[in-house]
Amino acid sequence: MELDKIIKSLKFFPKIWTALSFLLLLLINLTLFFGRNFENIRIGSLLKIMPDFYNHISNFSLCFIIYITIGYVGVMFGMTFKHLILIGAFILFLTLIIELLIPFLNTPDKTDAVFGILGVFLGFGFLYVIKNYGLKKTNYKK
Repeated sequence: MELDKIIKSLKFFPKIWTALSFLLLLLINLTLFFGRNFENIRIGSLLKIMPDFYNHISNFSLCFIIYITIGYVGVMFGMTFKHLILIGAFILFLTLIIELLIPFLNTPDKTDAVFGILGVFLGFGFLYVIKNYGLKKTNYKK
């Protein structure tokens, strides 16, 4: 009964390609994230370009996954671009604070900060596309 209420409160449903691309991006980012710990899933060509790639990718993956997950669910409930931008800015702010100014939680690392920023910007690109082209309006009567 409760799930029915939640579904009926959705303003939009994702198109098939939207849902599949969201899952694919999650899978790719989880693979990158866990590549830090499991050598057999690492992408060798990335290591040739940047040998310490897997030392920094966790920040990219975490920022990206958190942002697109909140945004993906949010746009189905009718979240506006203003709110998406505010959430992205908040994630950027936290990343910069943690990576550059709080040495007792984390070793300050500008490269990690850049990776986090890239994760948010690419996440926004994905959310922009699905907000404009990847949703269909629900038919529920309120």
